[in-house]
Amino acid sequence: MDITHRHYAGTLQGLVVLLGFSLTGFLGYALYADQQRLITQEFNQEYLLRVDSFKQSVLNRLATLHSLAVLFETQPNVTKPLFKKVAAELIAHHPDIQALEWAPRVEHVNRLPFEQGGLNHHSHFSITERHPSGTMQYATERSEYYPIQFVEPIYNNEIVLGFDLLSDSHRKSTIQASRDLALPLATSSLKLVQDPKGHSAFLAMRPVYLDRPITVLEKRARILGFVVGVFKVQALLAQSKLGKNEGDMAFTIKDVTEQTPQELHVEGTLEAGIPPVIVWIEVWGRDWQISATPSSQFIASRTSAMPYIVLVIGFLSTILTVLYVRLLYRKQLAIAQAVRAKTYELDKANAQLQVLTQVDGLTQVSNRRFFDLQLQKEFRRAARIASPISLLVVDIDYFKEYNDRYGHIMGDECLRSVAQALNALAKRPCDVFARIGGEEFVFILPDTERVDSLCDQCLEVVQGLKIRHEGSDASKFVSVSIGGAVMRPSSHESAEIALNHADRAMYTAKENGRNCAHVVNLVKPNSPQVPMSIVD
Repeated sequence: MDITHRHYAGTLQGLVVLLGFSLTGFLGYALYADQQRLITQEFNQEYLLRVDSFKQSVLNRLATLHSLAVLFETQPNVTKPLFKKVAAELIAHHPDIQALEWAPRVEHVNRLPFEQGGLNHHSHFSITERHPSGTMQYATERSEYYPIQFVEPIYNNEIVLGFDLLSDSHRKSTIQASRDLALPLATSSLKLVQDPKGHSAFLAMRPVYLDRPITVLEKRARILGFVVGVFKVQALLAQSKLGKNEGDMAFTIKDVTEQTPQELHVEGTLEAGIPPVIVWIEVWGRDWQISATPSSQFIASRTSAMPYIVLVIGFLSTILTVLYVRLLYRKQLAIAQAVRAKTYELDKANAQLQVLTQVDGLTQVSNRRFFDLQLQKEFRRAARIASPISLLVVDIDYFKEYNDRYGHIMGDECLRSVAQALNALAKRPCDVFARIGGEEFVFILPDTERVDSLCDQCLEVVQGLKIRHEGSDASKFVSVSIGGAVMRPSSHESAEIALNHADRAMYTAKENGRNCAHVVNLVKPNSPQVPMSIVD
């Protein structure tokens, strides 16, 4: 009887130990796996946020080339002082830009006059190229050249003056593709002639044409040159959250556009055995791959000893397993709540970042990017339901003269005042008011065919600001010229049609004496144009 009882007790004890060890081992492993999943999730969210910050940093810097290109598209002969002034203002906003340059197209027959003209600004100026040994030499004869004529800042960049971009294979292929496609493009990774340290860098090139060529042959014949931005990857990283690394992640940036990837930057060492998180970003025709893994420091700071404690407690006493599982549940619940709170904060930060990318930093109204998105959206909607849509382009009269007379600080204040006054007139939720250029603003007015009253309000509200403008021939106060286009689009028409008509109408208003509005009605059957009277 006793032996039977002892045998039964031993069997039961063995079952309890077996079940206790099995359950403890299972729970310990499950907790560890869940912890690793939460760590991976947190890392992925943080990494994507940092990569997005880096992407915005790069695109914001590249956007400066569009601003600089406007100078050469609107000015027939840009002088060195004018280029220096405009480029310096852009670099002041983005000091991490290595240099902004202008490389005109110079045919061989014009090489000597071009070099002689460069000697007016520099004691030693010629079209040069890099010798295989690394030194600069007089460029060999070619049918055409793209030498650097202007560069800002000149300090530490003197060596690039006269350097022919076509003499380098990396730059040559990018220049030819950008010219023929009429697209801004970036080069692959290269070593700068002005950087003896050999940091990874790239050039971004934006073509500038005479008029608007259509065919490839026209583009090659009418190319004026290229606005060039020089960027160091390390400098761009430093201005983003990705570059402000505290040792919690290791990442590499590679250019994978071609078959042989180019390594642009390495931060730390990718952890072996951990699959890297990979994100691709497009940088003006180049595909960049960013791979990252959490560092051991990141994992250790978020890894607790709880799974091991569970094992120890389970091995010591299976009776406490149930109680401890309940404790684990509560602990996991607290961890999950903390993750949800963190996720909410990240989503909120992402939403705020999205708003920032759609607001003009100077005037605090919608920017060109938001305008382009809304115009396409409202134009497609108007075409789909056959409803009217109106655009008003508003341009401040003699604003360059205002800047020259009162200075850029007062000019910025004038832009802010005019923008806020006009923005208040966009009262419907569907109305959009945005700044699309230096002193140029635009209204998108869905479901609107009559804009005469709004034009009058715009003219009156700007005059009502009473901003003195002694350099204006239109009024003693700051005034605006307004161009409007009203249309009922069809599915085969593009939004650019309405914008082009509104822009041309604005120039008509300027030709009519400024401080007035000119509206073009494109609704079929065409209504006569309704010029509006000048408002004093």
